[in-house]
Amino acid sequence: MKNYRIILGSFIVSALFLSSCQDIDLLPKDNMPDELFWKTPDDFEKEVNWLYTRTETFGTKDTDSDIAYELNENTTSNGTLIAPNTDALWDSTFIDLRQSNMIIEKSQTYEGDPSEIERYVAEARFFRAYSHFRLMAKYNDIPILTKVLTVDSPELYGSRNKQQEVEDFILSELNEVYAKLPLQSELNSDEAGRVTQGAALALKARVALFAGTWAKYHQHRSDYQQLLQQAIDAAAKVIDSGEYALYEGSGEESYRYLFINAGDNSKEGIFDSRYETDIRHHSDACPVYWGWRGTPTRKLADMYLCKSTGLPIENANSGFEGYATIKSEYENRDPRMKQTFLMPGTDYISPQDGALTCPPQFTIRPETRTGYKLWKYMAETSVPSDKDVYDYHIIRYPEVLLILAEATYEKDGAISDDILNKTINVIRSRKGVEMPPLTNAFVKSNGLDMRTEIRRERTIELAFEGFRRDDLRRWKTAETELIGAIKGIKLKGSEYENLDVLNEGNPGLTDENGFLIVEPAENRNFVTPKHYYYSLPLDELYLNPNLAPNNPGW
Repeated sequence: MKNYRIILGSFIVSALFLSSCQDIDLLPKDNMPDELFWKTPDDFEKEVNWLYTRTETFGTKDTDSDIAYELNENTTSNGTLIAPNTDALWDSTFIDLRQSNMIIEKSQTYEGDPSEIERYVAEARFFRAYSHFRLMAKYNDIPILTKVLTVDSPELYGSRNKQQEVEDFILSELNEVYAKLPLQSELNSDEAGRVTQGAALALKARVALFAGTWAKYHQHRSDYQQLLQQAIDAAAKVIDSGEYALYEGSGEESYRYLFINAGDNSKEGIFDSRYETDIRHHSDACPVYWGWRGTPTRKLADMYLCKSTGLPIENANSGFEGYATIKSEYENRDPRMKQTFLMPGTDYISPQDGALTCPPQFTIRPETRTGYKLWKYMAETSVPSDKDVYDYHIIRYPEVLLILAEATYEKDGAISDDILNKTINVIRSRKGVEMPPLTNAFVKSNGLDMRTEIRRERTIELAFEGFRRDDLRRWKTAETELIGAIKGIKLKGSEYENLDVLNEGNPGLTDENGFLIVEPAENRNFVTPKHYYYSLPLDELYLNPNLAPNNPGW
């Protein structure tokens, strides 16, 4: 059962809190006088609960990269984006930071036993670190905020901290608070979904990997190996805790079902955005079905290995069955492909009406520019389009396994079979996936590249979860990966040629091999170093000139 206490409490506090919002930076807490509040642990818990409603949620993910495409071109993906006047992430995250800092400051004058509220303060510090990382991952240099600002606070017009300072602050915060949080197994039923030691360590591993690889490839600091070691150590603690495991409760389709209702409360979820009927809900099942959440591209399709051999499809000995029929492209492939892509002719339950359907082509709302459709995240329950309640996994166990593998290789230039068996091969062994293991001997004998295979595994396991563009940025490969044409299905010379699978806005242009051209290479651009960064919101630069200079190229 989900935690009604967190979700309902968060909903109430959120409504009260937001009703008083007059300014992004200064949010008066006027629902109760301070002298009557902050007196009990329950007061602190209620205020922390609001932060749970502010976490990442469903939305179009990875369409700013090369593996997913929306109904229209994505200006971030194709390099035509312009500096924005405002930014929702910037605005909302500073609201969240104020709430975190308020809780932390009020804890310092708490009149009761400090141990009574230690956990809630640790949760607030976790969310403060989480908020800083979300900003830093986008803007690199950002202000570090550790106090509640007033109209007289000089920090309102302060400068940005360097990326290295922000990274060190986040890692230090998470290192200090994780031991003050409970283990996942120590949560009672009323506490399900709250931040745990595993969540803090997993977030630390994510931050350290980002910082370490950015340092290695962009050289904004010289201690990348030390950062990668932090990622290794944090990930290893999560793994060795024995608190988490892959979800296998839905048999051969466990990977797909993880992302809808069946995967709620599974041991794979380390940190989730949680939903409950009549309390908190979202509207994503039908948009996935309609294609509004983006559709897979040829780039992603080509990444899935062949199941019988574990080899890429371009390898002559891979066992790839070609494109002649719709099914042939999917046969003898990593089973995650069929659980991520919705193949025409597949039996599925429509979230539109709850009916079992098996269309041979996408004739109902064929909203796909690539010819592919997304199945990952498509629920099997018919509910009003804005009443979906399956949880969103912000951090899940396979990411931690992938962090350990990648950080090890990036730090040492090598990875042992023992580590591969502890990480990537665990992911590949999931029930219903069961791909051949990755070993050093296999890579060598087949002329493969270990770094490429580690990155491949990360991309296909985490597809549509919002990692791809930041991965290309930190690896410094976006300048080559994002400039090629976005392509889709093999339209000419295949069974697709006689089927209606594209939306009306797609002219059906193909390349010399018959693959659908969704966005030609000449319409895509990547300027170095500009597009490795994002522009600060121009309104913020106007309000606070000390945030200048803007990021490189902007």
